[in-house]
Amino acid sequence: MGIFWGVSLICFLQACYGLVQLLGWLPSNHISFPITGSFDNPAGFAAVLSLGFPIGLYLFSKAKGIEKNLASTILAIISVAVILSGSRTGIIAIVISSGIFVAFNNIVLSKFRKLHYHKLLSGLILICLAIGFFTLYHQKKDSANGRLLIWKVSSEMIKDKPVFGHGYGTFQAIYMDYQAEYFRNNPNSKFELLADNVKHPFNEFLKVAVEYGLVGLIIVFSFLFFFIWKTVKLGGRNKRLVLSGLLTFIVFAFFSYPLHYIPVWLLIGFYISFLIPSKEFKIRNTPISILSRSVFFIGCLFTLLYVYQQLRLEMKWKTIAINSLQGNTLEMLPEYERLYSTMLKKNPLFLYNFGAELHVAEEFDRSIEILEECKRMFNDYDLQILLAENCYQTGDYQKSIEMYEHASFMIPCRFIPLYKQFEIYKEKNNETDALRLAFKINEKSVKIKSSTVSYIQFKAETYINENKGKSIKP
Repeated sequence: MGIFWGVSLICFLQACYGLVQLLGWLPSNHISFPITGSFDNPAGFAAVLSLGFPIGLYLFSKAKGIEKNLASTILAIISVAVILSGSRTGIIAIVISSGIFVAFNNIVLSKFRKLHYHKLLSGLILICLAIGFFTLYHQKKDSANGRLLIWKVSSEMIKDKPVFGHGYGTFQAIYMDYQAEYFRNNPNSKFELLADNVKHPFNEFLKVAVEYGLVGLIIVFSFLFFFIWKTVKLGGRNKRLVLSGLLTFIVFAFFSYPLHYIPVWLLIGFYISFLIPSKEFKIRNTPISILSRSVFFIGCLFTLLYVYQQLRLEMKWKTIAINSLQGNTLEMLPEYERLYSTMLKKNPLFLYNFGAELHVAEEFDRSIEILEECKRMFNDYDLQILLAENCYQTGDYQKSIEMYEHASFMIPCRFIPLYKQFEIYKEKNNETDALRLAFKINEKSVKIKSSTVSYIQFKAETYINENKGKSIKP
């Protein structure tokens, strides 16, 4: 039972960390959210607490006296932290895990002994998903519609390569291009004000379908059904513990990105460990067993060395990036070049940072080269804007306009891409296209008012007034 109390204590401390952040005693790790715990946003915070919640329920069901009071306190603090974090998926997951834990109580099951497990479980899953979709949509419709846009665009990606998918890690490399194409083909879409940079489809199964196609999705669901089937065959209280844990993960996987966080993987492994046979197998000192243990040891050793090297390089990168931000960009470029020759060359975030620093140093051609390399692994609105600015600085105005236009379709509510095109056309004395962009800016709906947007609108309106007699509104 020690490991159960250990996991619950860690979740309790994580919940307390989040509540202390809400009180302002400790800083949050995200500027837009008051509660993140030790994670980068509330999604990871709520996912870990929700996956740890069934363990607290298990302890509460077995404990007596002081231990029972302690377990109930842990459950209460976790629940409050998840609710205050604003994670709708987390709230739904806690409700579902509690419902599953109660539904698979031996007393409850005895009243429904004629109902097969698979029917009860299937019904509960469908009810949970229906409640999840309904709650997610109606609580915050804009956020829900934003996810509907992402799922809609992702479905177009699946249609293009339905069987084997686009390949590992390709979602963040090509999704924004698909989103741009969607808005190009659907002008005045109701989703225009909801679009933003997207790195994950907020659905782990959809991501699998995009990257690995229906083949990958079938494999994943086969594993899930196998684990659930094995869980149903478990005896005692472990059945409802594992079911609660697995279904909590499935709910999160449908509406968020829990696999982004290592603690989630560890908790999933904890639940699945109950499905491993408890029989002890004797390992004889045969050549095969000695070889397998040697391979395992060597594999672990190389993994540790890889992790150590990765951490060392990222710590050095952080130091260089901080120095560069302090105004020492030119001095840091040789260090960036040295890091570029290491395994960080495969890290798209490093490539983007390197490309941005080259832009600051006015090494525009080299910046384009690095950013194009980054684009093969990671592509978004910001990268397109940076590439467009590099092209402008090198005198490739047509390419710059094309990239600004593409960025504008990626996130139609942004004003900067239109304004940049407008400025280039003005500079080249192309009054027709400049006026076309000025009218477009003037008529554009504003998502968030700011001084930058007001300035852009003022410049566009001024240009229209100055050229009233030269052209008509397109």
